[in-house]
Amino acid sequence: MGTVLRDSRDRLVASDPGLGRLRQALRAVLAVATTVLVEGVYAGWAALPATMAVLVGAIVAMLTSTLVSEPSRTATLGTMAGVPLAASLGVTLGVVTSARHVVGLVSFVVVSFAAVWVRRFGPRWFTYGFLAWQGFFFALFLHPPVKLLPFLLGAVVVAAAWVTLLLLTVLRGNPRVRLRRTVEALRARARAGIAAMLDVLDDPDSPGPQRRLRTQLVQLSEIALLMDGQLADPRAVPAGLRRGQVRRWAVDVEIAMDEAAAAVVDLARHQHELPAGQLDGIRHLLRMLGWGAGEQAHQTVRALEEQAAPLAPGLRRLTWAATDLLRLVEQWDAGRLDDPGATRAGEDPLDTTDADFEPVVTLFAGNLPGSAAVASSILEEARGRRRWSFAGLELTTRQAVQAALAAALAILVGEAISPQRYYWAVIAAFIAFTGASNAGETFRRSIARVAGTMAGLVGAIALAHATTGHPAAVVTALFACIFLAFYVQRLSYAGMIFFITLMLGQMYTMLNTFTDAVLVLRLEETAAGAAIGVAVSVLVLPTGTRATARAARSGFLSQLADVLDECAEHLRAEPTGDLVALTVALDAWGRQVVNTYRAVARGGLIGIDRGRLRHRLSVLGACGGHARALAVVVAESGIASPALADACRELAEQSRLLAQQQVLPAPSDVGAAVADARERVASLVAVPADADPRATQAGIEIGRVADALTLVAAP
Repeated sequence: MGTVLRDSRDRLVASDPGLGRLRQALRAVLAVATTVLVEGVYAGWAALPATMAVLVGAIVAMLTSTLVSEPSRTATLGTMAGVPLAASLGVTLGVVTSARHVVGLVSFVVVSFAAVWVRRFGPRWFTYGFLAWQGFFFALFLHPPVKLLPFLLGAVVVAAAWVTLLLLTVLRGNPRVRLRRTVEALRARARAGIAAMLDVLDDPDSPGPQRRLRTQLVQLSEIALLMDGQLADPRAVPAGLRRGQVRRWAVDVEIAMDEAAAAVVDLARHQHELPAGQLDGIRHLLRMLGWGAGEQAHQTVRALEEQAAPLAPGLRRLTWAATDLLRLVEQWDAGRLDDPGATRAGEDPLDTTDADFEPVVTLFAGNLPGSAAVASSILEEARGRRRWSFAGLELTTRQAVQAALAAALAILVGEAISPQRYYWAVIAAFIAFTGASNAGETFRRSIARVAGTMAGLVGAIALAHATTGHPAAVVTALFACIFLAFYVQRLSYAGMIFFITLMLGQMYTMLNTFTDAVLVLRLEETAAGAAIGVAVSVLVLPTGTRATARAARSGFLSQLADVLDECAEHLRAEPTGDLVALTVALDAWGRQVVNTYRAVARGGLIGIDRGRLRHRLSVLGACGGHARALAVVVAESGIASPALADACRELAEQSRLLAQQQVLPAPSDVGAAVADARERVASLVAVPADADPRATQAGIEIGRVADALTLVAAP
């Protein structure tokens, strides 16, 4: 039981790096709750019914508090200055056109197009477009007379001003605390990985534990990428440290975990060959490494190294990785990320000044970006191949056309179901294109929305019957649903929709308009809108899931070639770039590969060999892990070796060759070329026994990259 609780706690901490989900949920609840009070005061001052002001103010508060996450107060003020303009534009159009039904419907389609099209201008405009669309929607939902338009515009301004004040004060997070908590999540994820290693040792013949171990390593890499994005704010770095040091520390943790995992998998495969008692020693080392005191772990490492029996290669690799992990943890705890491989002059070859530091990852609302950049690369390539065609439309334009057409069809179908509630179908169709960059993602979001609505329907009916007549319980349940919806948003879109459906049920209860039939009608409209969204994404200007996965793979292999090229420059003592930054970019592409391959595997597409996909992911992950280790060895050691440089250059050429392939496994001639390159690399990295150990280690990593690339090309 103690082990289960321990592992559960680690997974809980690791699942919310920097407490981002918790902070977002609390921000939403605090912003909405206080805005409701402020809007109530405003409505009382205006001597008008508060319902409209409260609903409009609440949606402005909910969206801005969760979408606006700027690094400085100046940037926050700049973004928030456009909020009342965007929301007011949507509200005004909604109120003015709602009197004429057909004009209002046409305007809904136009607003849907514009709200998506403006996303090309960056995250700030994503917020503005969404606000304008929601403002238009709520104007249709509330049906206010034109004479109340000034009152509603005043409610928008009041809400925007209040949330701006909150974002500048109580909702303004401390970037240093956020980074510290993200580091805690990184360490918790590393412990979860060590627990998975113990499972691999206990059940070496089952693929399940090894699959879970790979998942833990992927999630560890995602936290490291999140850290890199957080380093965009110089205030995030602890006193006495530089951002380049923190970036390198996170990369070193990834390398040590990769080495430990590879060693454990190898030892589990050959555990019957280990001397008696050594397997127990390995298990004890992993437990001490994850949850014991540092000195105990060091003693366990020394005990294994001092055993009379010769150490198996996997065990030597594990003890090295354990020693490095312990060093990294101790460095962070001491607040001194000094690199033992620093040059004699005291200059760290991996550090850059803060003025030169640029994050590889740009966060959106504090989160890692989606696959939009990958999908856009497909369209850029299409534009380069021909003069003009619909296939070359920018992603935002393409999605704007899809969203507008889906909105128009949803209006037609939604009105056929219910002329009064058709907008629910439009919401389902429009939201399907928010946060989705290809047909597979749109399909999954639509299915999740229907499933969440269906489950929420049952829960909302039961909850409404329990809270009817108890205003305090209704309000408590409503805000609890807001909190839970945003807390689970990144984990489960269906879960978010479930709690939003519960929230709507409580809102209707508070307005005394709740009926079971209303929620059943919402389910029907949602299913219709979701189906329309999927159909449009597949049939009209589609961005294919498989094409996105191929683009992600090509980008990863191209970035791998860049890393190898820079390694070659370092090995010739002619460095031109930051190797650690290049490896972080490789991790970012690796994340896109994982996400897009999973989208293909989970999309229910015909002819998908999921076992082959998992194998391909594993091999590409090995390429990235070994290239990362090679880059750090080369950059830290300062060794010069023309032979190793030529080997890196050879592998870079093969990686670019594989990046150009539309299908893997590669054609036989390409596979043969990669295999031949592997043989040439093997001769180049063969170093004398008395060679510099750092050159030997670099040669080993180059050989591993060559082996992995050969597997990428192989059938």
